[in-house]
Amino acid sequence: MEKKLFYELDKNKQEIKSFFGNSADYFQKDINICGHKAVIIMCEALISIENLWDISLHPLNNLKSNLSPEEVYEHITKHTTIPFNSSPAETFENVLFLLTAGFTLILIDGVDKAIVVATQGYPSRSISEPQSEGSLRGTRESFCDVGRQNMALVRRRVRSKGLIIETMQLGTSTKTEISIYYHNKFCNTENVEKIKKRLKNIKLPIITETGMLTPFVDTTKGSVFSAVSYTEKPDVFAAKLCEGKIGIIVDGCPFALIYPFMFNEHFSTNDDYSQRPYFVSILKSLRYAAFIISIILPGLYITFANFSPESLPEKLIFFIFSSKDSTPLPLFIEAIVIVITLEIIKEAGLRLPQAIGHTVSFVAALIIGDSAINAGLIGSAILIVCSISTIMSFVVPSFYESTIILRIIFLCLSGIFGGVGFAFAVIFLILNITNVNAAGKSYIYQITKENNLFDIFFKSSWRTINRKRN
Repeated sequence: MEKKLFYELDKNKQEIKSFFGNSADYFQKDINICGHKAVIIMCEALISIENLWDISLHPLNNLKSNLSPEEVYEHITKHTTIPFNSSPAETFENVLFLLTAGFTLILIDGVDKAIVVATQGYPSRSISEPQSEGSLRGTRESFCDVGRQNMALVRRRVRSKGLIIETMQLGTSTKTEISIYYHNKFCNTENVEKIKKRLKNIKLPIITETGMLTPFVDTTKGSVFSAVSYTEKPDVFAAKLCEGKIGIIVDGCPFALIYPFMFNEHFSTNDDYSQRPYFVSILKSLRYAAFIISIILPGLYITFANFSPESLPEKLIFFIFSSKDSTPLPLFIEAIVIVITLEIIKEAGLRLPQAIGHTVSFVAALIIGDSAINAGLIGSAILIVCSISTIMSFVVPSFYESTIILRIIFLCLSGIFGGVGFAFAVIFLILNITNVNAAGKSYIYQITKENNLFDIFFKSSWRTINRKRN
């Protein structure tokens, strides 16, 4: 049971002081209100001193005298312009959370409740352009690191009644604020209750980002795919809420979690809604093709080159075998080395500072790759195949992790067992896609739904969509 505040001011001050010890940012100031002892408590780095004085301390100087402590509390909360929370802090656990969230607390001797004043002024990254989701015509705003500011970004875009934002604290040590978004007109409330129950059962000491919640939100096991997706764009997030999705934002993380996210939704982008239908249909078909090619191309190449070369055109066979005979490694081992090397180069370019990262990519592509081919260490044909496969995987970035794993599986099974191994890899891919449980529905529910196949692979015009809505 949470420990409640005392009526004695000195006991409250001593208890709260024990939470912070000798921390440099903890600040408390003894004051006198209408002849009664009081104290102002704050975390100095999280509040704005100007706001504290202008909207909080100045009105206290104009209070009437000869009031009891309870009357002083009632007068401050009901007859002043101080922007306080409607719910006071009544427990020490709540006091700790509010102080670390940037609020200022006023405690009066003889009152077992603290007045919570909104004086937040902590430093934060401003709203900027999204870094991982490019858009030609969409909004240039992205989520920031402050959860409360992200609420405003979403609320400004969904102004209809029914948008619900609930908060909870997770992480036994960090007490991180988690915001759950849903629209009760479109969302299944049973799914919301299940998600909240799963989140409440999390006993991790530290919660710092949205990805740490994914295993608890999506309970699918034994699949490289997930019914969870992420976005840093508030317009995408708002649109998904209006489609009945559940959104989760972690304070301190600019990426929002969306659940459930179906398989076909990964192949749509925000620009699809602002371009011509026929052009979007072509692009969506290309995305599906790129996803398949990025997974199967190296394995398919190994299958034909090692086990069924007679199935290929004569000129292509000559090119493949001349490339194979000029290198010391078997084709299968060569492909594995190239795939792993490409991932290492990508990881090095990602983790290093931006200027150095570009240099690493340039050196790896032009110097190491060209030199390895000229020295006869690797064949040009297999390098081209693996490079095309890697580039194709960037077309659908939300599936990038899955495509890496599946590409290696296809490559290994095809290199060891040939066509039979490739067939087993295809079955493995299908099982992984169909095994995902997206809030009680199949991952490919929208694809298999009757009369919906056209809408999945092609885009109708807005006039057609508007006519159907009417």
